Amino acid sequence: MRSIYEMIDSVITSRARVLITGESGTGKELCAEAIHKKSALRDKPFIVLNCGAFPKNLVETQLFGHVKGAFTGAVSNRRGAAEQANGGVLFLDEIGELDLASQAILLRFVQTMTFHPVGSDTLKKVDVRLICATNRDLLADIKTGRFRHDLYYRLDVFNIHLPPLRDREDDVFLLAQHFLSRYAENKSFVGFAPETLALFKRYDWPGNVRELKYLIYKIVLLNKGKYVTPDMLPVPLDDLSNVPEEVHEVAPIKKLSQVEKETILEAIEYCNGNVVQAANLLGIGKTTIYDRLRTWGITIKRTVQS
Repeated sequence: MRSIYEMIDSVITSRARVLITGESGTGKELCAEAIHKKSALRDKPFIVLNCGAFPKNLVETQLFGHVKGAFTGAVSNRRGAAEQANGGVLFLDEIGELDLASQAILLRFVQTMTFHPVGSDTLKKVDVRLICATNRDLLADIKTGRFRHDLYYRLDVFNIHLPPLRDREDDVFLLAQHFLSRYAENKSFVGFAPETLALFKRYDWPGNVRELKYLIYKIVLLNKGKYVTPDMLPVPLDDLSNVPEEVHEVAPIKKLSQVEKETILEAIEYCNGNVVQAANLLGIGKTTIYDRLRTWGITIKRTVQS
């Protein structure tokens, strides 16, 4: 990670476009924020647009905005992310999720720094530093025709690759202690039992640093004690406690959808049926929980407390 910090320091003195790559949960947005905060643009806007969060027909309006009446529901003018970021940094997360039509629109913007808001004939020009991130292998996507090579080479002026947590050796212990200290301010936790650290070492952390962060948060929220012990670990980590170390890599692990369901239902139960509180604890939107509940066919009855 020291080499990553050195790369960040080397790029902050320029306005070069940066492409940050790495698996989900490795901290790509944090890396982009670090570049912004250490650069001369630290006092300017830092606008984030998740390219994978919108249907392809809404990407253009999210990026460039629209004028009143441009389409059904456009009841007023709206500034897009590009205009909001003028003078500062525009961070396009999950850039690999853009479809080819949206890539063509973005390519023109990258080349000229100009755009038309949807429904407008007015050409606008902005001055932004562009930082992009993706968890996809864009070079492989170029070979399959899924990503434009001309856009890739304009975005990949300076590349920073964030390694997965499983390749960072003992960093998991340092990060776990850091998150424990942050979240256990009002509790008695001071560290981890050796058995817990052994399980951490054997686990491959598919969700990377983000998974570790919310694991520690959940442990502190639901438990009491001085040391984090194996019995406090949620699935799938607690499954490893009964698996011989030499064969744990082929042990069955619950599907992510099952883990998500159990975690959401546990949070709702802990909050006595209050979905809003559960959403806040999990760091997700309440609509996400309601959508999941409808999918699972579950109705929540909230416990009313006096």
